[in-house]
Amino acid sequence: MKNNLLAMEAAVVRVEEAVVFAVLALLVVTLGLQVLSRFVLEFPLAWTEELARVGQIWLVFFGAAVGARRAEHFVVELFMERVAFPGKRMVARTIDVIVVAFFCALAVMAAQAAIEGAGQELPTLGISIAWAYTAIPIGCLLMAFHFGLAWIRPLEARAAGEGVAE
Repeated sequence: MKNNLLAMEAAVVRVEEAVVFAVLALLVVTLGLQVLSRFVLEFPLAWTEELARVGQIWLVFFGAAVGARRAEHFVVELFMERVAFPGKRMVARTIDVIVVAFFCALAVMAAQAAIEGAGQELPTLGISIAWAYTAIPIGCLLMAFHFGLAWIRPLEARAAGEGVAE
């Protein structure tokens, strides 16, 4: 079971990284077109700004999920690393549970917002704004998934910086 979950997480991370790469490439092309059309051709393409905004939302939340898996988020660890006290491991686990609960709650609220905003349309792209908002609950669930699996990830991987820090 543990190995299956870790293998599934590895596959999810590969997909996340591919999405981040694809969205980043899309942003480079889109923003390049925006600069070219606005300042060189003096005929701005309105859709490039909207597409870039949608891409940035997806990039932020999928990038945050990748960062959660790699333990690259800013974490205030000064106290936990430098002070020894009884129950330190329990405090770290409690923080993990709170973080997972937070991301799950945020995912639910963001999904509700995406559903409520589904009737709104992005004017130049002509698509539902839900396409942009959907990145938020997906990213939050992915972060909760990675923080939750920190409990079963091998401690050796954590010490090497490959897992979520305690």
